[in-house]
Amino acid sequence: MTDHRAQQQEMWDEWAPHYNAEHQDRDPGPAADFLASVADGGPALELAVGTGRIALAVADRGVKVVGLDTSPAMLEELHRHRSDRAVETRVGDMAELDTDGQQFGLVYVAFSSFFFLMTQARQQACLTRVAQTLAPGGRFVIEATVPRAPGLLAGRQQLAIRDLADTHLALSGHTHDPIEQIIRFQEIRFDHSGTRLLPVTLRYVHLSELDLLAAAAGLTLTARYADWHRTPLTATSTQHISVYTHAGAPQ
Repeated sequence: MTDHRAQQQEMWDEWAPHYNAEHQDRDPGPAADFLASVADGGPALELAVGTGRIALAVADRGVKVVGLDTSPAMLEELHRHRSDRAVETRVGDMAELDTDGQQFGLVYVAFSSFFFLMTQARQQACLTRVAQTLAPGGRFVIEATVPRAPGLLAGRQQLAIRDLADTHLALSGHTHDPIEQIIRFQEIRFDHSGTRLLPVTLRYVHLSELDLLAAAAGLTLTARYADWHRTPLTATSTQHISVYTHAGAPQ
């Protein structure tokens, strides 16, 4: 196992018991509706599937999903909620994607998880593997934060109160390296049981850089939206949904 993959596995294994609770306010329905509409019946491959919040919702819409993640603990959480849904899982690294020759009409990665590939070379490797994995005419969909979004790049460091009550205090802190395009987060919770630290490290990618990396992998941008409802992207948008196909493939 590479050092990078080992670090990612350790980080997300720590997150696994808390991930769904930390993101319970994010409704996976709009994402699942969008993805099912472009899956052409499936199967679909989700990169960094995590606890399966989106994959399970996509499966509820009749699309079989294969989920890849570096963290066995996150996949264990997924299977706790899977029931009889058509979701399979594999432990693996996005940058070393290997599906044993199986192709997919849809490959997707959500919630800025593409940014967890910590170098441009690994991000390029991932896109190249995605292109090789897509069936003719297939689509690659990425949801991610727009790096210039207010707050994300505000200053070199920041600490904010996320939640405050009589029983607990939740803080979120981050540092930003604009040269390496790396942001390190720490989610901190104090309560009667003690202190909990949940780290996140990412390398963000500007839209123009993402399009260049995708083009080098043989992927062509065919659509870009501000959200899963296909709202047009504007200068004030904080998220983007970008859709790519094989260069020269039917769209």
